[in-house]
Amino acid sequence: MITRAMKLYEAKLKRRSLILGGLQGALVMGLAARLYFLQVEEGRQYQKLSDRNKYDFRIIPPSRGRIKDIAGRLLAGNAEAYELSITPQYSNDLKETLVQLSMLIDLSDDEIKAFIEEANSSPSFLPIPIRADLTQREVARIAVRSPELPGVNFERVEKRIYPQGVLGGHLTGYVNRATADEVETGVITRELANLSTGKSGVEKAFERQLRGYPGRERILVNAVGRPIRTAVDERPKSGADLNLTINMDDQLFAIETLKKGKKKPLPLSSPRVKRSLESDDELAKILADGQSTAFEDEKGRVVPPETGSVVVLDVKTGEVKTLVSSPTFDPNLFSGRLSSRDWNMLMENPRTPLLDRSLSGQYSPGSTFKMVVALAALEAGVINEKTSFHCEGHRTVGNQDFHCWLKDGHGHVNVMSAIEQSCDVFFYEIGLKLGIKRIAEMARKLGLGEKTGISIPGEKSGLIPSKDWKMATHGRSWTLGETVNASIGQGYVLTTPLQLAVMTARLANGKQAVTPRLTTSELDGQEFEPLDISPAALKIIQRSMRRVMNGPKGTARRSDLSDIGVPMAGKTGTVQVRAISKAEREEGVIDNMDRQWKFRDHALFVSYAPYDNPRYAIAVVVEHGGGGSSTAAPIASAVMRKLLKGSG
Repeated sequence: MITRAMKLYEAKLKRRSLILGGLQGALVMGLAARLYFLQVEEGRQYQKLSDRNKYDFRIIPPSRGRIKDIAGRLLAGNAEAYELSITPQYSNDLKETLVQLSMLIDLSDDEIKAFIEEANSSPSFLPIPIRADLTQREVARIAVRSPELPGVNFERVEKRIYPQGVLGGHLTGYVNRATADEVETGVITRELANLSTGKSGVEKAFERQLRGYPGRERILVNAVGRPIRTAVDERPKSGADLNLTINMDDQLFAIETLKKGKKKPLPLSSPRVKRSLESDDELAKILADGQSTAFEDEKGRVVPPETGSVVVLDVKTGEVKTLVSSPTFDPNLFSGRLSSRDWNMLMENPRTPLLDRSLSGQYSPGSTFKMVVALAALEAGVINEKTSFHCEGHRTVGNQDFHCWLKDGHGHVNVMSAIEQSCDVFFYEIGLKLGIKRIAEMARKLGLGEKTGISIPGEKSGLIPSKDWKMATHGRSWTLGETVNASIGQGYVLTTPLQLAVMTARLANGKQAVTPRLTTSELDGQEFEPLDISPAALKIIQRSMRRVMNGPKGTARRSDLSDIGVPMAGKTGTVQVRAISKAEREEGVIDNMDRQWKFRDHALFVSYAPYDNPRYAIAVVVEHGGGGSSTAAPIASAVMRKLLKGSG
């Protein structure tokens, strides 16, 4: 019995041993398989993780392309600078870090507060620029204290510079740090969030071309994160240079001529100017930038520079020769972090220097619109060269009188004498016969009421009204009185100075629908659309514009260039900014110069020259400048004189 029991026990023991051995073998095989998987199958992945612990990768920003004028002068370039920034996500206590930083560099409590507000409203991964112009001494102080300043970083960078300063403000525009919105909308990728992007002007229009392509470098670091050596994986590619059709000599002359107008310059240091600045808050705000010049007007008052625009186009190629808006601003202010003082100065200036009047200023064209109405009437057969109407100083439509600028009227006038003398009643008559639809069609043929397509963003389309537009926007029917107002370029009609220059260039060219071209690369291989206007009708308009300059009653005959053998063709415009009451007409309208600036008429003038072989077309708008013949025409004449003399 004992033997049998022993045998049964031994058999049971063997079975248990086999089971335990099998389990042990399975466990060993499982461990071996897992080790194989970790070491072989996932070896590459862990190698990558190891590399990440060992290497830091950084984007190498490319050099931004330069902007030059047609003569090769630098309008926008790059200079070396030290930039200080802080990345909120790496800072344990942002406020404390900024306070510590303020002990090393000039940083006010208001600036610290602004940085914190910016950090709270932006993604934490976006660096916040603190200073873009650190000195070597400041760099040394920060470097010594860097372990105590988490998230703070300084590096040698390229800073955007604008050597022409205020002269190219609206034209070049400016760059600044990429915004959170630009990152979120894909304008720029997250890894490029440190780069500056174009915010206005040419900088924004040609952002991708100017930006270039970033490189990438690998930085070997030790166990505590200190860099040991750097290897460039991919070199950056610089942005492409851009050449504009603008000549900065002409740009400078145009803006200085516009700012002066009919006034005499006064030094800001003169006692008269200082007394005026103390007593006139508006004048002080306008001249706060320290660059604007004070002037003396014909009444002996201290006044600021004129406000407005000068645009010149090549009649044959569409090249933009000058694109002036005054007042302007210095784009260098925006290259780093714009100070509160500079921002407030720009915002508080009553003349809105950030507004590009050439492209975004919308004005009633006044009598410069009369060529549009006359052409439409000639094309439609409503009038011919000999058709005349009698002007007695007003035209009654319904129960309302519409007045001519000449109180007692011009008598009998035809289309040429009406343009020469700028008779309003003649255009009331043909406007009523034409209707707003045909006026609008001709306006659009000449480039009004729609964007010109110039490269710079922010262009306004102006407004050429229609019956449908009136009903859609105002919910009321179009009236005859509104046609009367539109026929002399007032009422709802709005244009930009650039559009007026395009209109004039098309009238001068006569065959092609000239459009503006701002870069030399745009001049290659592009054809203009045909103008599709009767040559005979255009010739009548051209001769009429010539009579404005040399006719016995021409409104701009004192601004012709016949003294240098260059006949001009032109048209003046004076635009009311407020209605004149019946009582004022009876008692006598207050002279422009005796009104508040904001209530004075706008002065306009369009012209082309030489008359026989047109080369340049110009449009001048002087805000609240008074008469087109007395203020705007002399400016255009002076600019045209320089252009034609300079071109030989």
